[in-house]
Amino acid sequence: MTKRERVERVYRLQPPDRIPFVPAIYEHKARLIGRTPSEICRNAELLRAALERELTVYDPDMLVVGVDVYNVEAEALGCAVRYFDDSPEVPAIVEPLLDGPADLSKLRLPDPETGGRMPLYLEVAGSLVRDHAADMIIRGAVTGPFSLASELLGPEKLAIAAVEETGMVRRLLEFTGQVTARFGVAFLKRGAEAILFDSRAAPPLISPRMFRELVLPVYRDKVVPELKAAGARYLPLIIGGDTTRILDGLLATGATQLLCDAPADLEAFKRACAAARVPFRANVDARLVHRGPPEAIRCEARRIAERCRDYPGFLLGCGIVAYDCPSEHVLALREVLG
Repeated sequence: MTKRERVERVYRLQPPDRIPFVPAIYEHKARLIGRTPSEICRNAELLRAALERELTVYDPDMLVVGVDVYNVEAEALGCAVRYFDDSPEVPAIVEPLLDGPADLSKLRLPDPETGGRMPLYLEVAGSLVRDHAADMIIRGAVTGPFSLASELLGPEKLAIAAVEETGMVRRLLEFTGQVTARFGVAFLKRGAEAILFDSRAAPPLISPRMFRELVLPVYRDKVVPELKAAGARYLPLIIGGDTTRILDGLLATGATQLLCDAPADLEAFKRACAAARVPFRANVDARLVHRGPPEAIRCEARRIAERCRDYPGFLLGCGIVAYDCPSEHVLALREVLG
């Protein structure tokens, strides 16, 4: 069974030959080729080499074209990004672009074909699709609307505005939702499936009520329908942290796969996703994967796998792998699955 066949069976809720392995490897892939995250995220040749090395070393069932996931669209919109060529630190937004409601009128939708580093990621995704799509699904990392709004306005200002200036936040999310959909469609045109990252939209950063009233409508009415209309078949929504309290809202977005991160209630996710017939990925805690030892990682991976093995819509992964995480710790996860 190819990696694509394995994952597609899981997405159809049909038993695979084994549980798919989908670790969260972003900045860590730079270490696999002896480079920094800042180097590979701005160089198509290095990014492609790092992804190929990830495939060789860890044998994941999917590849995600992404490094500093939450920066790319924000940079294309005008945010300055600080890079660290001689350090393993992940690039970071220097400061928010917006100061208040009056600044919304300054925003212009970026063209994914020309905006900032967006074309670089599209180029790499297209090249991987040409070489690997027959065997596996290639994904393009896309920032979700709330996390993009957080980068543009600043997380504290956005949290306050969500309570005090709800109308402004709705307008901002309408805009960022358009950015999300456009970048996702650009990946789809190259044969890569979009994967949506929106971990700023998790409690306690926002309340479950705010998620239902502000975030859910953007996904349900804008982002997900546009991507599906453009040909998206498999559309994971990745929101880290304890998202148990917004699980009903996550299912209502229309995403075709969810994430049960380590802090969330695994049994609640399994019950709800099975009832809704939606696949989900469960994570081994990134802190455990980082500190080890390998046997403790294997033990936790076995525990999760055994609890979810009877649900055919299950994938196993981990939280974001740190740049300096020992490779044997990630391989310990992979070994459990055979």
